[in-house]
Amino acid sequence: MDSEWSFIETLRHLVFATDAWVRRTILGDPSPWDPLDLPWDEMPDTPGIPRDREVRPPLDTVLTLRRDRMATVRTVIDGLTEESLASHTAPVEGAGRPPPKSFRLRECLLIVLNEKWHHRQFAERDLDALEATGDRAT
Repeated sequence: MDSEWSFIETLRHLVFATDAWVRRTILGDPSPWDPLDLPWDEMPDTPGIPRDREVRPPLDTVLTLRRDRMATVRTVIDGLTEESLASHTAPVEGAGRPPPKSFRLRECLLIVLNEKWHHRQFAERDLDALEATGDRAT
């Protein structure tokens, strides 16, 4: 666990995933990135996409950003129909992540939901480990 992301870094990564797959790909914003977005470590540097792993924003700042992205996802989901879920996105202009091509809307949402599910598992595992050692540090 020592070399893994902190809870705040995990939230920043979830913001990145939402910005990439919902704001960029589904909503068509070619550059949706927030300076606190955090791509996965192995992603190559991409012009215009932030990846400052050293920044240490306060939890409240990151929670506000995450809540905003969750509201964006909720708005997209609330507007879904069977037809729109099966539709394809329009290719986004410009370089970025994901690449400028068409994706099934369903695929984009599944990627975001999968990211959230996996990172929740990591967070719960880490909380269990802290409770087992009696560590109450935040």
